[in-house]
Amino acid sequence: MNEKQKREYYTVILGALLHDVGKMLQRGSFGSLDTKGQHPQVSSDFVSAFKEFFSKFVDFDLFKTLVQRHHEDPRYFKENLLCQNAPEEYKALSYLVSRADNYSSSERGEKAETYQDFKATPMVSIFSRIKLNKDMPEQHRYRLNPLMPKNAFPEKFNKYEDNEVNKHLQSFGKEFKQLVEDVKQADFDAIFSNILTILMQYSWCIPSNTQEDIPDVSLYDHLKTTCAIAACLYQYHSQNFKEGEIKDDKTKKFILLVGDLSGIQNYIFNITHIGAGGVAKRLRARSFQLNMMSEIISHKILHAFNLPLANMLMASGGKFYMLLPNTKNTADKIKSIKQEVDLWFYKNLNAEINLNIATMPLSGNDFKNYSGVMKNINHTLQQIKKIPFQSIITDNGLWKEDVATLDIDFGEEGKLCKACKKFPGEEREDEKFICNRCYYDKEIGQILPKVKYVAFYKNEAGEFKDYLGYSFDLLNSTEEAKTKPYLVLSTDEPTLNYKFPLAHRFIANYVSKFISPNECDACESDCSEKDNVIIGQPKFFECIASESTGRKMLGYLKADVDNLGAVFTFGLKENGTVSRIATLSRMLDIFFSGYMQKLMEDNYPEIYTVYSGGDDMLVIGPWDSIINFANELNSEFNRFTCNNENITLSAGIAFVKHNYPVFRAVETADNALDTSKDSGKDRLTVFGQTVKWDDVPSVIEEADKLKKWLEQESISSGFARNLLIYSQMNNEFIETRKTEHLRFLPLMTYDIARNLPSLENKDAEKREIRLWAESIKDLKSQILKSLGIIASYALTANRGKNE
Repeated sequence: MNEKQKREYYTVILGALLHDVGKMLQRGSFGSLDTKGQHPQVSSDFVSAFKEFFSKFVDFDLFKTLVQRHHEDPRYFKENLLCQNAPEEYKALSYLVSRADNYSSSERGEKAETYQDFKATPMVSIFSRIKLNKDMPEQHRYRLNPLMPKNAFPEKFNKYEDNEVNKHLQSFGKEFKQLVEDVKQADFDAIFSNILTILMQYSWCIPSNTQEDIPDVSLYDHLKTTCAIAACLYQYHSQNFKEGEIKDDKTKKFILLVGDLSGIQNYIFNITHIGAGGVAKRLRARSFQLNMMSEIISHKILHAFNLPLANMLMASGGKFYMLLPNTKNTADKIKSIKQEVDLWFYKNLNAEINLNIATMPLSGNDFKNYSGVMKNINHTLQQIKKIPFQSIITDNGLWKEDVATLDIDFGEEGKLCKACKKFPGEEREDEKFICNRCYYDKEIGQILPKVKYVAFYKNEAGEFKDYLGYSFDLLNSTEEAKTKPYLVLSTDEPTLNYKFPLAHRFIANYVSKFISPNECDACESDCSEKDNVIIGQPKFFECIASESTGRKMLGYLKADVDNLGAVFTFGLKENGTVSRIATLSRMLDIFFSGYMQKLMEDNYPEIYTVYSGGDDMLVIGPWDSIINFANELNSEFNRFTCNNENITLSAGIAFVKHNYPVFRAVETADNALDTSKDSGKDRLTVFGQTVKWDDVPSVIEEADKLKKWLEQESISSGFARNLLIYSQMNNEFIETRKTEHLRFLPLMTYDIARNLPSLENKDAEKREIRLWAESIKDLKSQILKSLGIIASYALTANRGKNE
């Protein structure tokens, strides 16, 4: 593009992004701005109020026209708001933004039976709409607050509180005016990303269309997807902007791309223990690096196609969806990037990680069935996963034999990397030979607890280099950023800095840290890590395990959303279109990436995050803390999703010693998660037994009772161990229905009579113990069903520290 075309392109992008900002402003008062009238006029008046500012970056007359004239139907909009009445030189691009708006808003579904006041209608949670095989829940709605994890929980209410709307709009206005005042240079990328972030903060809780039966699509997601579609349409039609061709809804003008990293689990967890706290420092770092690699790959694709951040439709957990223009060179560009990425993973990570890419052409009409598109492209992605690295291992259908052998000079055996044992190492300060990747693990692991921003560069300017020609810095504040990052990503709560192109992405980064030099005294006297404590650094796994009650063990918790593919494909029925699916994906990520971070910081400071984002998580902590955390995780997820029984969690927990191989511990937790899924989902598997989430609070309550009785020696550990045997026999009866397994009942009856006080005992607590024991003789007893978990918990909590 020449400079004139570039300015026009920027104008279209920004016009599409702000075309419906009037829908937010017309809800209340916004300073001296007249917010009466139809929303396109309010949008136009808003941008006109900042004409001097916008004129630095865009062709303002065209910009104002696009914002004001993006509708085509004269039944609903005045003549001065219609595309067909735009000035002739702007008419084609007005139609372009109008079509982008229509494709994005294909989600406009069932119309409300009665008129809903657009000024007073709150946004309904997207989770209120999801329906698979159970009834939809009662509708919950969002309060008007800036986007923070704690604000993302819906509530039961119908009307806003007094002045709630005006307060929200005033905060938006203050933030936007600050942007206008602070910007000194005409850097479009910085302005665009900051405006996108401001819109995310304030329009995330505003419904895009209030006249739907369930107004659950965020205005932010509608604005963002409209912008993405408009960017693609501009590039597709850039040779000749003809109205007839722009209004053609049948031609495949778009490419939907999905990228997904494979091999993540093996790469993250297959690490050895070297040096003080080696695993604890490096585990989260590996997970974070892969997150950054996925981020950089997606940036590289955006840069190759000169697309804005808005074209990243969804991104989490190493998987991303992007909208690209279906132009002449699109396929070749994607192929070239895929080959470059494959070669990088092949040379730098021994092909342990693989990027899978699937694409699908779309027409404007295809946005009406976006759920179907998602289903089809993910089916294609699964097929592609079966042929990794095809771009570099085959040529015209034949194998390239030279690729099968890694061209690496390992040199002397003693100089092999002591951490991964896969690459030649370099001698470091501690006189160990460590390869660059593992060295980065250590360095990033030390910095990560303090990180609030990531600055990305298209060159080697960043501290962490050689990522497909890109690099990045990890920062505690934006003041630490070097000159000219192409993007600064805030990873905590959304913040703004108008010197840089700043965007936001919640990243769950919490790890338990040392807060005092003597904190490791909680460990036993023979703790191997005691002399290596550094304030602010991650606690060693041995130290985390020492915080357990009773037996000093780590708990590994794996959890994910049940039936997620079905939720996206079928849960929204015919209403699963691009803006709505973007809202659903973003809200799930806010819970796992944003809220989980805050929950651990506030309530579970002893827990260590390996990863949490998208729809799943893996965390490590003291074994008893992990059980309590799992219970709260599920209860908070239910609250976040409106207690909708159509969207549930399953989880599995493994308990191991602190020095047990991480890979094996995760594998055990994974198997426990699979057991929860196979047992009906919406369940937790712990101590080898599966229980429904609804029963978990009472199971913990009963386990605490038995734990207390053991501590007080009101019952013996021998009796508690016998309870495990009786539980196992009961489970065998349930599975086989063979009455021979019921012999546990007379055995347990005898055991109770011999070892516990009688019912005539006058001591209230002793009578409580006997009544409790008598209750588990009933085959319908809920306590009996979970007796294995209850007894295991109590026994583990009472094991000596030296075991």
